[in-house]
Amino acid sequence: MMLRVLFVILFVAACGRPLTDTERDFASRLHGAALDLDRVRLVEGAPVGPVTFHRKPRPRVTCRERILPPAREEIVTAKPAAVTLFQKVYFTRDWYVDDYLPGYPERMNLVAAMLLAHELTHVWQWQNRHVTGYHPLRAAAEHGASYDPYLFELETSPNFLDYGYEQQGAIVEEYVCCRALAPEAPRTLRLHGMLSAAFPVSDLPRASRESDVLLPWKDAELNGICD
Repeated sequence: MMLRVLFVILFVAACGRPLTDTERDFASRLHGAALDLDRVRLVEGAPVGPVTFHRKPRPRVTCRERILPPAREEIVTAKPAAVTLFQKVYFTRDWYVDDYLPGYPERMNLVAAMLLAHELTHVWQWQNRHVTGYHPLRAAAEHGASYDPYLFELETSPNFLDYGYEQQGAIVEEYVCCRALAPEAPRTLRLHGMLSAAFPVSDLPRASRESDVLLPWKDAELNGICD
């Protein structure tokens, strides 16, 4: 009950900002007309606190894991970068910026683009809830399980909607990563086919990368990253 009250308070109190022109360009290439960008608001400050948990390294087989340094198994205290409630994305103050994609499409900060894509996918889930069955409470419930709600295997199903809500966000992150770094790779093509059946993602670039990509780790090995 208290969580529902918090949702109402946040919904009324936080106005947020609209997407910038470059963010809109990015989002329109990803979700197309299936996402009403005029209704999206990005808010500085998120209703989340630190959580202590046992972090297990994820398999280093995905683009989104291989662009980062290897993680260790350890007890960590952290909080999520953002949380999406209906059509508003609440970013923690450490992660909020006035534009997540300045200079796009010529330049792209990959981590910022992946974060925005993940959260906008939750907005898409809400706007298309007649198809997705999405509600923020259902997405939140995925975090109460013992497994990592973001982990996915593409072999599970070719149907995007067969995956959990956080898995869908993670799949879109993976697509953004692969499209940015290896637009002609087999995994990129597979992800593109999956997402194209769910929303009108734009065509892949034919010969080279669309953007100069800023990576979060200088030692990331890009050779074969999405094969």
